[in-house]
Amino acid sequence: MPAKIKKRSDDSYLLSVAVGYNDKGRQIVKTKTIRAASQREAEREYTLFAAEVQKGTVAYTGKYKLADFAKTWYKDYCLKNLAPKTQRSYRNHTKNRIIPALGHIDMVKLRPQHIIKFIEELRKPGLRLDGKTGTLSDQSVMYCFRVLSSMLQDAVQWQIISNNPCGRVKPPTIKHHKYNLPSEADIRKMLVYLTDEPIKYRMIILLALDSGLRLGEIMALRWDDIDFKTSILKVEKSNQVLGGKGIFTKAPKNQSSVRSLALSSSVMDLLRKYSVWQKKQKLILANEWIDEGWIFTKWNGKAMYPTTPSQWFSKFLKRKQLPHMPFHALRHLSATLLISLGIPLKNVSSRLGHADIRTTANIYGEALQSVDRQAADQLDQYFRKTINK
Repeated sequence: MPAKIKKRSDDSYLLSVAVGYNDKGRQIVKTKTIRAASQREAEREYTLFAAEVQKGTVAYTGKYKLADFAKTWYKDYCLKNLAPKTQRSYRNHTKNRIIPALGHIDMVKLRPQHIIKFIEELRKPGLRLDGKTGTLSDQSVMYCFRVLSSMLQDAVQWQIISNNPCGRVKPPTIKHHKYNLPSEADIRKMLVYLTDEPIKYRMIILLALDSGLRLGEIMALRWDDIDFKTSILKVEKSNQVLGGKGIFTKAPKNQSSVRSLALSSSVMDLLRKYSVWQKKQKLILANEWIDEGWIFTKWNGKAMYPTTPSQWFSKFLKRKQLPHMPFHALRHLSATLLISLGIPLKNVSSRLGHADIRTTANIYGEALQSVDRQAADQLDQYFRKTINK
């Protein structure tokens, strides 16, 4: 352990206070250089500094590489607090992008300039983890920045650093992805074609359109989540699939994603028919059926893989020669239809489970502008009629 008070020059002293050990068994020492006229004054300053350290108001000032902290952070925070899929994503981004670029830097020496350069490097070709050519998407760059910022914010909370340098950097910009939604004619064709498809998949597609639920939320639905008397659907969880782990159920994306919403009468009617169909399947399979209460299942009653509806939907559109769109676009189509019908944005946002109404406004700006133009045209008609009278 270094000396508590070490004289460096005539009026300069280095104060050192030990505060325990890091994950490698090395002693953590917080230091402070002061100016003092005498040894006695230095001792008084040391007493004050030691008190601040004990209160937890002084950040760690020793050498601690970002790579070492990242490993500790993953073990002590990510593994204990994040869902399995998020854990794996954080680990991949930390291991493959953050540590190679910033891992050699001492935590206390990390500056906004390092973060800015890191973001610039992320935009260069060759960093994709899926083997595809080209550069990372805006969303991937932002996600990586958020992982780093989350890590450094915890470092502040744990008193490893005094502030988060990401907070002093302008976040990467994201151009919101614009879905090329089908025309009204193609939507009508799709709905007509669905009537001849297996009831299970017809039910999934129409429920997605009616509710605007995320695919994982649909796959996590059980029969007791639906009140057939009130036509109210409860959304409280989400199903995901992860290699090596299989299907697992987790809490929804955020607290606002836990919600209740009303379903249309036509979808409720189809749900009742689907329920009867599923009960018949149970009788046919007898002991082979594993009853876990899922609405959408594999052949034997086990939870359906979250990727299955997407694959089926893609093949269905191709088979019917309809424009391709990802399954998630059904959520956007549902929201766009609601907005076009004049449903208030706040209600649309709550139905989608967005944490912030601004998220809804940003994503559906064009649809909102279209409705706004309709409102202006109706006002114009009112003014003209009134003036002509």
